[in-house]
Amino acid sequence: MGSEDHNGRKPYERTYRGSGRRRALDDELAGLRPGREPRSDRAPDRERRAPGGERRKTSPGRSPEDERRTGGDRRRPARAAEDERFSWGEPRTGEGGQYRRYSAEGTAADGGTPTRGTPKNVVPPRRRRRFRWWHIPLALLTILVVAAVVLTVIWYPGFKRFDRAVSRSNDRIDADTRAALTPNDGPLLWNATTVLVLGTDSKAGEPARSDTIMLLRFDPRAHTVNQLSIPRDTKVEVPGRGAMKINEAMFWGGSALAVQTVGDYVGIPINHVMVVNFKGFPRIVNAVGGIDLYVPETVSTVAGANRREVTFKKGWHHFDGKYAMLYVRIRHADNDFKRAQRQQRFLRALQKKIAQPSNFTKLPDIGRRIMSGVDTDLTTTQLLSLAWVKYRADDAKSRHWVLAGEPAYIGGTAYVLPPSDEKKERILSRFLGD
Repeated sequence: MGSEDHNGRKPYERTYRGSGRRRALDDELAGLRPGREPRSDRAPDRERRAPGGERRKTSPGRSPEDERRTGGDRRRPARAAEDERFSWGEPRTGEGGQYRRYSAEGTAADGGTPTRGTPKNVVPPRRRRRFRWWHIPLALLTILVVAAVVLTVIWYPGFKRFDRAVSRSNDRIDADTRAALTPNDGPLLWNATTVLVLGTDSKAGEPARSDTIMLLRFDPRAHTVNQLSIPRDTKVEVPGRGAMKINEAMFWGGSALAVQTVGDYVGIPINHVMVVNFKGFPRIVNAVGGIDLYVPETVSTVAGANRREVTFKKGWHHFDGKYAMLYVRIRHADNDFKRAQRQQRFLRALQKKIAQPSNFTKLPDIGRRIMSGVDTDLTTTQLLSLAWVKYRADDAKSRHWVLAGEPAYIGGTAYVLPPSDEKKERILSRFLGD
């Protein structure tokens, strides 16, 4: 047939059966002879003598018989390249031998030399930096150190002025008042404490009366700051003076007698006292830039020597120091119960305004101005502790009460009779968080 050659063989027989001549590569792949070493490890060509004395060059690792069988150096380029390709790697040592493996970077996986043909400009991939667990505390420590440095630079001058103002405020509390107070059970950051706030308006040449009487309960465990107001006209027994209005205790015996009288009336220990002079109250409000407060109902009062009428309509108002003092001291528009509620709302608004982030860098100066109008036994450390307790307190859980009784006229004088013992005990128990 036309597809057969002149020897009678078909093309596929010639293609797949080969030429019938056995090559050294065949022996090597069959495991009958050791493989060749890489060309980079080969020894230089050696001269061998052929039978008959003729010198001829032979390739390393090849015998004269191999040279005669394969035609010496006259191998075809493709077949020679194929022999080279299969001769790389670790030489086989027998039937169970292994070839050397190379990584992607062109080096042997077992630490050998780079493979033949690996490009020299290949750059190994960059190693990704691993995350370490200690990076987190290191970053936090760095932030804390930077924050401490910034706060020291910004706050230290103002803090020193605030500390001096607190020291002067402490000096204005006499020894009798300190003796009437009950010491705390421990640091204020972990233990509840009760602070008595007395608002006074002293006139030239006469002692002051406490127009505002309020107890604050700071409880760091419950995260609350409770308020309890006592109407100024409440009829109580003043030690050494008899039955009279509770605000007169300040008039007859100063802050020491006021602390003792309030403590006997409510039946709970008082740990600290703050006496706020209304003359310095406008400076406190102006120090924080005024107070925004919602007035729940329209109320009027009179002000000044000419008795000018001032009306605060229902709605939101921005109070500066002057009008803030007028609002919290309104007396004859309604009654002492409403007055106590207004004072409580204003105090909460003042505390909230002080804690605003915009006042953060101004806190030392604000504190210095506040302390100029306050007499207290609280030290700088204790004031900062109470500020932290107030900052962490939950306003939704904090409660506000007025220890109200029944109004009465006795001998032509207006009084507020104390509530029943059952009502007073119930309110005080809630105030203490029991």
